[in-house]
This record gives sequence, structure tokens and C-alpha cells, in this order.
Amino acid sequence: MARKVNKNLRTTWSWIVGSYLILQLIGSSFASQALSFTLEPQDAVVPEGHSVLLQCSGSASMGRGGKGKASSPTPVTIRWRGPDGQDLVIVGDTFRTQLKNGSLYISSVEENRGLTGAYQCLLSAEGVGSVLSRPALVAIARQPDLNQDFLETYLLPGQTAYFRCMLGEANWQEGVKHSVQWFKDDLPLPVDKLRMVVLPNGALEIDEVGPSDRGSYQCNVTSGSASRLSSKTNLNIKKSTELGADNAVAPSFLVGPSPKTVREGDTVTLDCVANGVPKPQIKWLRNGMDLDLNDLDSRFSIIGTGSLQISSAEDIDSGNYQCRASNTVDSLDAQATVQVQEPPKFIKAPKDTTAHEKDEPELKCDIWGKPKPTIRWLKNGDLITPNDYMQLVDGHNLKILGLLNSDAGMFQCVGTNAAGSVHAAARLRVVPQGDSPEQDPSAQHPGSKVLDSGLQARLPSQPRDLVAQIVKSRFVTLSWVEPIQNPGDVVYYTVYYKMNNSEREQKMVTKSHDDQQVNIQSLLPGRTYQFRVEANTNFGSGASSTPLEVSTQPEVNIAGPPRNFEGYARSHNEIYVKWGEPAVTNGEILKYRVYYSENDSGADLYHDSTALDAVLTELRPHTDYVISVVPFNRNGMGDPSAEIRVKTFSSTPSEPPNNVTLEVTSSSSITVHWEPPAEEDRNGQITGYKIRYRKFKDAPQVKSTPANIRYFELSSLDRNAEYQVKIAAMTVNGSGPFTEWYRVNTLENDLDETQVPGKPIWKSIHPGANNIALHWGPPQQPEIKIRNYVLGWGRGIPDENYIELKETERYHILKNLEPNMEYVVSLRARNVKGDGPPIYDNIKTRDEEPVDAPTPLEVPVGLRAITMSSSSIVVYWIDTMLNKNQHVTDNRHYTVSYGITGSNRYRYHNTSDLNCMINDLRPNTQYEFAVKVVKGRRESSWSMSVLNSTYQNVPVTPPREVTVRLDELNPPTVIIQWIPPKHTVGQITGYNIYYTTDTTKRDRDWAVEAFTGEETMLMLPNLKPYTTYYFKVQARTTKGNNNTPFSALVSYTTSAAVIMQEADTIAKGIDNEKLLYIIIGATAVVLLVVLFGILLLCRRKPQSSPEHTKKSYQKNNVGVPKPPDLWIHHDQMELKNIDKGLHTVTPVCSDGASSSGALTLPRSVVHSEYEVETPVPGHVTNSLDKRSYVPGYMTTSMNGTIERPQYPRTQYSHQNRSHMTMEAGLSQQSLTQPQSNSMAQTPEHPYGGYDANFCNAGNGAAVSTIESSKRGHPLKSFSVPGPPPTGGATPVNKHTPAVTIRPQNQSPYKKPSFSAATPNRLQGGGSVVHSTDEIQRLAPSTSTEELNQEMANLEGLMKDLSAITANEFEC
Repeated sequence: MARKVNKNLRTTWSWIVGSYLILQLIGSSFASQALSFTLEPQDAVVPEGHSVLLQCSGSASMGRGGKGKASSPTPVTIRWRGPDGQDLVIVGDTFRTQLKNGSLYISSVEENRGLTGAYQCLLSAEGVGSVLSRPALVAIARQPDLNQDFLETYLLPGQTAYFRCMLGEANWQEGVKHSVQWFKDDLPLPVDKLRMVVLPNGALEIDEVGPSDRGSYQCNVTSGSASRLSSKTNLNIKKSTELGADNAVAPSFLVGPSPKTVREGDTVTLDCVANGVPKPQIKWLRNGMDLDLNDLDSRFSIIGTGSLQISSAEDIDSGNYQCRASNTVDSLDAQATVQVQEPPKFIKAPKDTTAHEKDEPELKCDIWGKPKPTIRWLKNGDLITPNDYMQLVDGHNLKILGLLNSDAGMFQCVGTNAAGSVHAAARLRVVPQGDSPEQDPSAQHPGSKVLDSGLQARLPSQPRDLVAQIVKSRFVTLSWVEPIQNPGDVVYYTVYYKMNNSEREQKMVTKSHDDQQVNIQSLLPGRTYQFRVEANTNFGSGASSTPLEVSTQPEVNIAGPPRNFEGYARSHNEIYVKWGEPAVTNGEILKYRVYYSENDSGADLYHDSTALDAVLTELRPHTDYVISVVPFNRNGMGDPSAEIRVKTFSSTPSEPPNNVTLEVTSSSSITVHWEPPAEEDRNGQITGYKIRYRKFKDAPQVKSTPANIRYFELSSLDRNAEYQVKIAAMTVNGSGPFTEWYRVNTLENDLDETQVPGKPIWKSIHPGANNIALHWGPPQQPEIKIRNYVLGWGRGIPDENYIELKETERYHILKNLEPNMEYVVSLRARNVKGDGPPIYDNIKTRDEEPVDAPTPLEVPVGLRAITMSSSSIVVYWIDTMLNKNQHVTDNRHYTVSYGITGSNRYRYHNTSDLNCMINDLRPNTQYEFAVKVVKGRRESSWSMSVLNSTYQNVPVTPPREVTVRLDELNPPTVIIQWIPPKHTVGQITGYNIYYTTDTTKRDRDWAVEAFTGEETMLMLPNLKPYTTYYFKVQARTTKGNNNTPFSALVSYTTSAAVIMQEADTIAKGIDNEKLLYIIIGATAVVLLVVLFGILLLCRRKPQSSPEHTKKSYQKNNVGVPKPPDLWIHHDQMELKNIDKGLHTVTPVCSDGASSSGALTLPRSVVHSEYEVETPVPGHVTNSLDKRSYVPGYMTTSMNGTIERPQYPRTQYSHQNRSHMTMEAGLSQQSLTQPQSNSMAQTPEHPYGGYDANFCNAGNGAAVSTIESSKRGHPLKSFSVPGPPPTGGATPVNKHTPAVTIRPQNQSPYKKPSFSAATPNRLQGGGSVVHSTDEIQRLAPSTSTEELNQEMANLEGLMKDLSAITANEFEC
């Protein structure tokens, strides 16, 4: 035994020495090398009028010493802060003096002079900073409150007496010792240690009282030099022959345990004294289970008759303790909660840090304690209030955004809880950009300038075209283009941003040089920010881009969060909450809504209140509730308060135990088996079970069990007698309802053990995923004694494993089994004779059991995916559970799921914001995105998916130097010009010009003007006056346009509208107006001459049959050149560049009558992934429906007002489709017609779209665009009459310019059409009835010699005109 004690002592001593060394190492690591304390002030509790000395000293070091160099010491100064938190003014202070060594001396501590409280020492060093010491509490010693109630106590002989002395143990001053002495009848009481004990709280307990103990008792308490007496308590002893002395009495407590909150290592005493007849037995339980007081190493002991003492309290000792007093009449519980607090301890302390300007250093600090410590940060001794630039990360780390030189200094992390406080300091040094963190900022490095000048030529120039692609209230997405100079040396980019009128500039660094877009989060709404970008190389940073100012979108003026929100339980089903008015109300608060839910998985419930408090009712007992409050003003829901957790009180169980069975185990014993009540019926933690039993018609007796027991044996019963038993569950609040009486008879004789037991009986078997719950009954031969049971099991075979169970057990759970596996289970009874026959059963475990899903959250909506580059897409959404400002203030986060469309493999990205940028995607690949919200154990379902594709990974730069200017001849028209992209892959096939009046719209919501060709100018007419438009240009290449970036955004404000006839737009911006007028005039003269000649010839033409016509025509053409068509060289002159562009992108189709040049196509609109989502206007009709038919020629009404094409809304990206836009010279009717399939709905285009094939067999959907604002020619096409439309003729508008339509009879000299099977575009309608005169006037002439001569002359004239204008019209 001695050897064992010595070994334990050596082990204990080694542990103490090791712990001391570890604490010394840890403590030294907490102290900053720059400035630290060598001595800190300590608490002082002194009698009033006594003096106090608070000591303080420290040391400082300026900087880092090199290798082998010691840091130079720096002089320090000491100041003191008083109880009010302000620096003490020592001069003129009567009581307080600062000594030369820095210590503070208080000559006399007196009440009501402001001398008591917390003092702190402020240690400062020039050029380093300041640190604050721990608070030292100065207090005046006070005596505890004493019992002043005069009491008369009457006890029976043999019972226990208890006398109180000091009260309010929780309020005793720490460090103040009290001595207690008891007096009986004014004389010192000799303490009989066998019967008497003075408890730690000064109370006196006397056991087995007798007549000699009768008298008057009081205590004398001495604290320091002061003493006080308590009031007297008279003890009276009843005679045992008095009435009721022999009657059984249920237990009653003289004193029960009271709640205790102690520090780790303290000694705790829980008082418990009870009386009853017969004398009750005292038993202690913790959380419903028996405490083992017999263990030699136990820290639990009983003092007096039943008080529990815990020495060296630890964290595991925290819990709910029950003192159970039991006798044959009843049992009674008294409970108290013990909380063991642990002072704060550093898990990770801050360290000295050196950082560059504009960096974002994070000072780490992690502190553990119980209760959880409150962490505060100080800078140079002053408290840091978290703001936009100094933020608490995870509640304990300090992050500084946009570091400035003024941020340098000493930072302290302070952790405080009820058990104490701890602090650690770290120095933050700030060095300029480019300096090494290790070098002394005061040192000069002349060689660095020479090195910089040598590398200056290799540094990249400034990034170009910085633009904000997405602007929201709390985030902005930026993109830019690589520098012109040395772009290949760029390793990464740095984006700097700051709020206007602020010096603090934050930065964000991209991962690689390919990342030319960033998503900047955590911005403030309604603020203006400046953004700039620098390109970084391995040897320095390039020039900064021009700052870009962006204003975030404002938010609704909602109310701020309510202040000082707190709550507590009033009862087992009520919680009271209260709060203060928000600091920011933004108007009148209409109501407050209190949200509450059970734990983290219950459904959200709410209670509205117009006051600053509320009572939540009809709650569940002993249940944790998560509660928050939200204000409402006229703009809706405001910001919620911080969430609090409140637990309702427990209550008595609402139902009795389940599955109660009685088993006769001998002639004098009965075993009771039961199961606890259902979880929802317990209403608190079960602390035990109360069993009432009685012999038939006798008085009942009571037995109590711990909560972890499921059976109990009632012994010492009579033979062959009937007994009744019932049972109830208990909580700390009392007993719940009892079951009905169960009856059973004891055996007449003792059990036989000369033969083995029979087979047990299975009562129930409940397999789970990884367990099997077994319930059985005894063999049917109750007269045979059973010593125990043997339970065996195995996978497919029996008895692979086995376990012995007590003969009283009837339940067992086999654990750690495999799911979906078949097991063979056996059970046999055993006694001294041997094992009885077994009973077998095959049981298959279930599949994985589904976890009870908590109440789901609401699904996020409005998910958007915006492509930023070939490898990144920005995703953002709306959370309907938040207020209108969509600002997350609680612990919820979002999970974004994304993967390639059609694939079953998904990746996930977590974020606490309502937006994120997904990077590292494949180029030219369509991705599917979905999002869900998670809060604790609750989460929502996945949102609806959205699709979008990344751009192709080709180095295409955006168009440059976009300018917008006014057309002087027509103010509502603007001229947009730009320079082609510098770098492209593939030939440029055209441009898309996006414009809008609202930059917040998505790109697909902008109006789009697109055309084919390499032109770099567009005239955009009919804009609204006095309106600001925004323009950006996108190039289209043979590789597609989904990958090409946009140019920088350009704005332009239109002037007043001027009513004037719209001038024709000349391709390539012809400035020679005289040449234009000559061409127009010559063409008009030729047109009039030809028409006049045709009319004369037609009037003299005789009636002839088709055969005659054919012969005449052939005869007159023998040996004569083929007559020229009216559209001579039209395709080469007007559509030469157009045909080339169209042939490379979209094949040109024709009707049966016209050649490839007869159809003048408009600019092709090739969709990017952002489709224009404005619907096609309903008033637009076919241009051929309003033409006026006149014998000899045909005209079409022209409306001078342009109606721009609108495109159907599509949510996802579709294949590129060519769209036709209406030009200034064309009627609005040319867009659509009833028979047209241009908006046909197909599986590829479920919302319809303009098909790239403009010819549609079987209808008249082909549209001839006569004039293009970009490349239309001033020369108009000639025509001869064609068949009229189905409807009646529409009169010609006198104020609308007329354009003649091409003849439908194809010239023999025209090029063949692309599709011979394509019908005439004017023959798609119904047949038209013509008069005889009309037909006669349209018949061909038999005299063509003169006509042929005229046509030859016209052909020569047209060749001359074509040669003159070749340089102007040829691409």
C-alpha cells in the first residue's frame, strides 16, 4: 500500500512540474517581444480605511534584432486608469499617488469617495504603442449576512436538527475568510464530532437529537477584527409517547441543496437534511444516475447526515444533482444545479506581425473558457469597435482591411468570463509596398532604385477597359482587358477599391493572369466606390488603370435591429422576451414580430407585438427555443436581432412508464420490468422511478430507483400472497401519473434447481439499421430457478458472439451491426444444473435508417447565372426569408451546386453572401446551377436550375475607343464609331451594338443592333429626346460571338427632337453630296424615260396569243444581244460586300423570281447568351399587305418611324440565330405576316425565334429590305407590276415616300436563284382576279427593237455610273 501511495505521489509531482513548465512556455509566448508587463496589479480586499499598493512594471524593445543582435531596450512610461475607465489625474489627488517605479498607492480606501473599483496600468513606449494590464479590483471587506429569524424547532428523538448561520453564500467576497463559533444557551458549544458537524457555510447539524440537546442556539461570525452574532433558534424535543410519534411519516427536507456556481478546483458543498418516520435514507444522484461514493478515488463524499461535498471540482462535475430522501411511506427529491466555471485560456494568442500598406492582415486569437469568454480587441489600450474596416472574423480574430500606416501599434486580445480574464498583446508594424517585412523601414537601400530602373521597361502598362459588369447593392463584378505593354509577363492582377472620400483602400488579388474579372462583395449600399487594377509580375507591379467610379444600388430604408434583446423562461410553457427600440427606425415602427422555433430543426413560429416585450405561450416543457425579433416599418421587415436561446422549465411527466411486467422470481420476491415514457411525454430529464406496492388490502410501501434502471426486485415478501404494484416516472419537478395496479402471486415454495430451465419466450424483436432490440420472457416453468441468460448472435450462424445477462434482465440491444445483414440470434436460460434449450430466430437488419429531417427552409428564388469569361460565371439569387435589403445577419449560409449539363457529377461552393463567382470552369461548356440555404440542422430544397455556358477560350479583345456623336442633320439620330479589336481569332463577321437607358438590366434585356460586315460605324435613329443612353459594342467572329467581350460602357444624352425628313444613310459614310445628287437625278431621269417608253409600246401592242408572243420575242432577238435587266449590276454595286459577308455566315435564299442580289437583307442579329427579352409588338404586319397596286408599276407605303425588332425572352443560352432588323426606309409591316414561320416554336427554340433561313416554302414570308441605314444605296430598284395582294388595295399615303417593288418576272440575264424550288414570294397568297384591261396592259410587246436599243443604251449608262462610284461602294 505504501509503494502504491509513493508511486501516485511521484506521478502527481511529475504532472505538476510538467504542467508548470508548459504554462511558463505558453505564458512567455503570449507576451509580445515589443512591449510586455513584468509585473501586473492584483486584486485587493481591505477593511475600510486601510491602504493599498498596486504594483506595475514592464519593458519594451524597438524592433527586430538581426542574427546575433539583441534588441535595443526602449524606455517605457506608466499611467493608471481608474474605475471610471479614464486616466487618473494624480496631481491634486488626496488619496492616490503614483510612485517613482510606476506603482499606485492608495493611502486610505474609503466608501463613497470613488476609490473602489477596477484599476488598470497603461504601459507605453515611444514608437511602439501601449498595452493595458489586467483589471485589479480594489474593494472594502464586508461581513456576510447572518440569520436574524428567531425560530422554534420541534423534533422527535433520533431525528436531525439543522441550524442556519450565514446567508447569501453566493455573494461572499472572494479572499475574505470567516470563522464561526456556535453557542448554546449563551455558552460556547462543545462539538460532539460523532453527532455534530459545522458545515462549510457555518451551519450546525446535530444527528440523533435527544433531550440533552434541548436549548437555544446561535452563531458568532468573525471577519478580521469584526464579529457579529446571529439570532437564536430554540430546539424542543418531543416525547416519544406523544400522539403521532409512532405513526409513519413521509420524508420532509429541513434544508435542500441550492444552486452553486464555482470555479474549477474549488470545493462544493450541497446541503441536504431530511426527517421522517421511519428515518429516511439519503441518496445522491447526478442527472438521474446514482453517484458512486464508495470509490477510493472518488472526489465525492458525504458530510453530516446527508450533505454532499465535491472536492477539486472539474468541468465534468457540472450537472443536475438530486438529493433523494426515501422511507417506506414515500420518497422525495430535492435538486440543485452545479456549474463549474473555467477561467479563460488561450488556444491561440496573437503574434507580432509585419504587413504592407493596403494589405489585409488578420490577427488570430482563440480563447476557451466556461462559460464562453467574451473577446475584445484593444489598440494602444483603447477598445476597438468593429466597423467596415476593422472586423471580427468568427467572433475572435481581428481583420484589418486596407491597411494604413496609422494602423501600426500594439493590439491586445482580451477574453473575459465570470471566472476571470486573460489577455495577450501583439505588435503590428506597417511597411511601404515593396519593402521586405523583415527589413527595418528606417534603413536605406540605394541599390533598389537602380534595380527598379533596370526592370522598368519590363513592367506591364495599365490594364484597359475597366468596367463594372454587374452592380448590385452589396457586390460589384468588374472586368478588364490585359495591358498593351508586356502582357505576357503578368502573373496576377490586384484590384484596389475604396469608398469615396476615404483613404483606406482595400485590395483583392486574382489567382492568375487569366482571371480578368473579380466579384467584390461586402460593399455598402448606396455608396460610391473607386476601383482600379494593377498588373503584377514577378519583379514588380505595373501602372494602375484609370479609377472607375461605381455607385452601388441603394436599399430600402428599413429599420435596424432591436437592441438589448433578452428573454427567460417563466414556467414550463411560457417564455418572456423584451428588447429596446432600434437605433435606426427610418420612420414609425408599426410592429415587432418575434420568431421562435424548437432547437435548430423546428418550424418557424411567430408572435406579433406592438410593445417592447412579449410572452410566448403554449410552449413545450424542457425545450430549447431559438428566438429573434424583427421590427416592421412602412417599408416592411427590418433587420433581425441577434438570436437567443431560452429553455423552458421542466415539468412532471405527462404519461406513466410503458410495458410494465411483473415476474415472480421466488417465494419472497417479485421483479418489476418497465420502459420509460415516450420522449415527448417526459417533460424533462427523468431522474428516477417510484414504485408503490402492497399486499392485498394492506397499506402501500414505496421504493425509488435511479433513472438508468429498467427493473427492480421487490424482496422480503410473504409466500403465496397476492401483491399489487404500480409505477411512475419522476423528474426534478415531482412524480408523474402512476400506472394501473398490476397483480401477481408469490410462489408457495422456493424455486427448484435440480433441472435445467426451459426455453425463454420472445416477446418482441425490433431490428434497426445497425442494431436489434430484443425483449423476452422467462420460461414457462416458473418453479425452476434461473441464474442468468446467455444471448448469442452471428452473421448467418448462431453463437458467433455471446454475452451473459442477469436473470432479472428482459431487454437487450445488440449494437454495431451491419445494415441489411441477416443475423441468427439465440437465447437460453442457465442455472447451476446447466444451460437450458435455446430459442433461435433469424433477423435481418434494415437498410440505413433515414434521419428525421427537420422542418425545411424556404427555397431561394430568382437564381441568375451571368457568364464573365471562358472560366468563370457569377451566380446570385434572392432569399425570401430575408428582408427587402437581402442582408444576411444570422448564421445561415448557402450551398451552390454546379456541374456540366447532362452530367451526374456536381461540385459545391459554400458562401455566406447571396452571390458568388464560380471559377475554374471549362471553356465553351454549358453548366447547370442550383442553390439551397442551410441554417443549423435545417436546410431548404434545391432551387430551380439555371443553365449558362462559358465563353470560348480564344484571345479576343473588345472593340476600342467607342464614341457616340450627334447627327447634325437629324438630332434624334446618333452615330456610333469604334476601332476594331486589337486581337482576334478568326475573321470578324460583324458587330452587335447593345444600348439601353437602364444599366441595371441584364445584357439580354438591352436593345441590340447587329449587322454583318467589318464596318465600324452605325447610325442609330429615332432615339428619345433628352434621354441618357448607354452603349457597348461586341464583335462577332467566325469562332462565334459568345466568347467575345464587350467594349467599355459609353453614355450619351440626346438633345431635343427636330422634325425633318429623314435623310438616307449612305454606306461607308459618303460625304460627297453633289455626287449623290447627280446619281439620284440621273437614275430618276432614266427611270422616267424607260417607263414612258414602255407605256407607249404597251398601248400600241395588239392582242396576241402566248404562242405569238413567244415567236415574236424569239424573232426579234435573233442575233441581238440579250436585253439588259433593269437591275443591271445591282448585286455588284449595292450588295457586293453584303453578299460576301452573308455567304460566310448565313446562306442567302431567294424566291423564284429574284436573283441573289434581288433580296437586300438587313443586318443579321446573332444572339449571344443574353437574348433580348422584349416581345414582338402585336401591331406589326406584313409589308406586302399594305402595298398599293397600280397598272404599270407598284409602290409600297413607307413609314418614317422605325420600330426596332424585338426578340423573345429566353432564360438560357441558345444556338446562334440570325435576326432581321427593320430599317428606316422599310415599312413596319415587313417584320411579320400571318403566314410567316419566322417565329416558329421548335424544340431547339421553345420560345420561338427568327430563323436564319429567310425563305419559307409555301408562304410569303420572305422580306425584301429596300434600305439599310448602314449600307443601303441611294439608287432605288425599278420594278414592273406584280400580282396584287389578296385583300383590297390600300391607298398610298401622300406624305409617305414610295418605293417601287422589283418585277416578279425574272430577267433572262439574271443569275440563277439559290433554290429553284422556292415559289414566288408574291404568290403565296390566294389568287387575285384582274380586269381585262389590266392584263392587256401587262402583256409583252411584239415590237421590241426600239426597246432593245433603249435597254442597250441604259446598260452602257449604268456601267459608267458603276465605274464612277466603284471606289465609294466597293468594300
